Amino acid sequence: MASSLVASNSPIRTTVTARDDLIGGLMKWEIWGRLGWFEIKRRYRRTVIGPFWGAISIAIVVLAMGGVGSGLFHRSAADYLPFLASGMVVWIMIASMVTEGCNLFIGAEHLFRQMRFDYSMLAYALVWRNWISFAHNLSVYAVIALIFAPHLLTPFILMAVPGLLLVGACGAWIALLLGMLCLRFRDVQQLIASLMQLAIFVTPIFWSPEDLPGRPALVFLNPLHYLIDIVRQPLLGVMPSFVTYIAVAGIAVTGWALTIVVFQRFRKRIAYWS
Repeated sequence: MASSLVASNSPIRTTVTARDDLIGGLMKWEIWGRLGWFEIKRRYRRTVIGPFWGAISIAIVVLAMGGVGSGLFHRSAADYLPFLASGMVVWIMIASMVTEGCNLFIGAEHLFRQMRFDYSMLAYALVWRNWISFAHNLSVYAVIALIFAPHLLTPFILMAVPGLLLVGACGAWIALLLGMLCLRFRDVQQLIASLMQLAIFVTPIFWSPEDLPGRPALVFLNPLHYLIDIVRQPLLGVMPSFVTYIAVAGIAVTGWALTIVVFQRFRKRIAYWS
């Protein structure tokens, strides 16, 4: 792996622009693909079940909350459990992209002074390994749907793939932006972790917007709501609305526009902040 990265005596790449970094890093898919895969293997080294430990944790939460939620919101288990399971697996993927993004450059400090590489590859590897984890966690939804709502297991669920790609596009810019911010200001990492603990309750995961009278603006102004729905809805046999696609596309375009500006200005300082 190290041979794939160009060694340099200086930790700063003065002749490479942010655009070169983003595009060049994306084209090196073999490298960031291996980085993402090796990170998954490292996390679960010497375990028997491996990445499926995450799926087991989600299954426990879904089964524990399923009985409470179905009674609280007056919904049958066949209706509520697939809804909860699909929401949880998507939420875990998004929350992991956000929280791991905070540590994107902090965890790679040892590389900055030894090698010259495209920083964006770290963000692409992050998205890739979370896609891999999502694929493992999706088994929870598949088992629950098979038991309670087998009619949902149709080729229509492949409509979730465009949503996954859009979520991945958002996850990459979030990781880059938060990675720079948290590297410079370490307190931000703790703030983001606290906000994500709150966000799970104000985002429609355990409950549906239709369960709340008046449909408060807190739901429809919450970007996480659209990022989850664009993947969850196809898993429930429903086509995401045009508004959802526009909202997620807007989040991706706006986020990348901001990230490119910040990355262009502060990219050369990343090695100094480490």
